[in-house]
Amino acid sequence: MKDLDINTFRDIQVSDREILNRILEPENKMLCSYNFSNLYIWGDIYKTKWKIFKERLLIYNSIDDFLYMPAGRDFEVRELLEISDAFIAQKKGGNFMFASADYIEKNKDIASYFRAEPDRDNADYIYSTRKLVEMKGKKLHRKKNLISQFLRNNPGYVLRKLEQQFFKDCFELAEKWCKIKNCNQSGYTHETSALKRAFDNFKELELEGLVIFVRDRIVAFSIFDRQNRNTADLHFEKYDPEIKGSEQVICWETAKYLLDRYEYLNREEDMGIGGLRQAKISYDPEYLLITYRLYRKENVPASTSQSEGGRYDQRKDG
Repeated sequence: MKDLDINTFRDIQVSDREILNRILEPENKMLCSYNFSNLYIWGDIYKTKWKIFKERLLIYNSIDDFLYMPAGRDFEVRELLEISDAFIAQKKGGNFMFASADYIEKNKDIASYFRAEPDRDNADYIYSTRKLVEMKGKKLHRKKNLISQFLRNNPGYVLRKLEQQFFKDCFELAEKWCKIKNCNQSGYTHETSALKRAFDNFKELELEGLVIFVRDRIVAFSIFDRQNRNTADLHFEKYDPEIKGSEQVICWETAKYLLDRYEYLNREEDMGIGGLRQAKISYDPEYLLITYRLYRKENVPASTSQSEGGRYDQRKDG
């Protein structure tokens, strides 16, 4: 189908923000993968492309060969098949990611054409902003102690909004963090590239951030923006591993800064990285937003189907 020719899909540019957000913002999605800033700053890494098709937004990850579930009014299963068939005809997989449990539950006949698998590695961690401020309870007791230690050891620390004059030092801190954490061995290889793109387009993306100084040196920073009307998306959070408690304090200060505006904080996915998963779980998320990958079944004619059951009981997005 000519309308779905991959060559007609466009690379994501900063100038596309208004167009894409016309569809993304009314959706009020919780999932960070539909945040425009994320789409842009990671877009060059994943060769992400987009197209408006039947008044919905199609997003294609060229590196992993996956279509995002279209944003906008839900497609019927037959329309998803139309998109999938068009990609298969171009020797692509025709598979989708970020399908909600709610969509699968409402469209039971999808099981005739696609195999649905939960995508734990791309599950978003959703936290109560207030809980991250108060740090109450047994699960967060150690975090609170580390914050107290930092405050005792660094009584004169300074919190400031992230501005362009701090970008260079923040980037150097991120590189230091990456070196200590062995990024190349841990799956963080592309993160500094995404961070540079965020800094280069900070104002245009309407990003915000915080910086913590100890004795005039940056020891932690965070970068975030609006996800939806009651949720902020935390894109980056870096700290000096040699300064005890700096990790916990930047999380705490960021939550305090956002508390009046957002009930929830999306701290994004763990990408299947063991250490990152453990760290995110340790902050006691309210829930994990798990979506599904839809793999096209082989040798199933698109013109015939028998509805198959199957319950997918996970948290709904949006």
